[in-house]
Amino acid sequence: MADEDKIPTNLIGLLSRIIPEYHTRATQDALFLYAGAPASDPELSKAKAVVACLRAANTHSAFPMKVLGVILDDIMEKDAKDTRSWGQTTPSEQEIALEKCKADIRETLGREGFSYVKGGAIVKAGTSSTLSLFESVKKHGLSTVEIEITRALAQIEEDPHAAAHYAGNVLEAAIKVYLDHKSIPFTDKDTLSPLWKLASDAMGLNSEDWDDKDLKLIGTGLNNIVTGIMYIRNRKSAAHGRSSGQAKIYVIKPRHARLAIHSAHTVAAYLIELTELS
Repeated sequence: MADEDKIPTNLIGLLSRIIPEYHTRATQDALFLYAGAPASDPELSKAKAVVACLRAANTHSAFPMKVLGVILDDIMEKDAKDTRSWGQTTPSEQEIALEKCKADIRETLGREGFSYVKGGAIVKAGTSSTLSLFESVKKHGLSTVEIEITRALAQIEEDPHAAAHYAGNVLEAAIKVYLDHKSIPFTDKDTLSPLWKLASDAMGLNSEDWDDKDLKLIGTGLNNIVTGIMYIRNRKSAAHGRSSGQAKIYVIKPRHARLAIHSAHTVAAYLIELTELS
């Protein structure tokens, strides 16, 4: 297993200080069990148990970063305001401490080349399309898009076919947000292809109408991304019920799933940005 697929040592050290602050030994063990981390010696202190479990996950788990994502979700999604007393309007000491823990985790992940995405997904740094899309989705409360993003990211290593399929769902959900914003009618039965046709026409994305050669290339590229995502989704559906020999034709690896996801997120982020501008 490549080092980039393992939980970074620096982060293990940081979490050994943070997690014990928010858990008893029993709830900490329950969290790690839920995340799929190997059990640790019950005689260890909470801090040493965190180190032992995460190191064991790197050694024995097929997807250590997925284990990490579940554990980080427990910390990163805590609402710091819940630590305030009733009627309190200023941040409590616990709230300030929790926000610092979250910031330290993000900084450490960043140094190691990763970013945390809501829902317990750990993505490689440089996937700015995913982070930009998440920011827009959270800003506008677009839960349907957020759900599909989380599904896609969660399946990259374990089921790349499903991850690529969900990338298409992200794109479809974003297109519907754009069409709703523009008051362009569509039906629930409309698939990605007709939905994209409606959206691209509304955006004036017909590259034949553009004089600038470079813009034509970009417009064609966007259309190709959507077409490619559409074919990948269709291939996943077509693979069901086939023999193992036939299924080889439809093999999608994690790197292919990442390519599909990042491409879909780029187009989706652009669509949502257009709703902000108009």
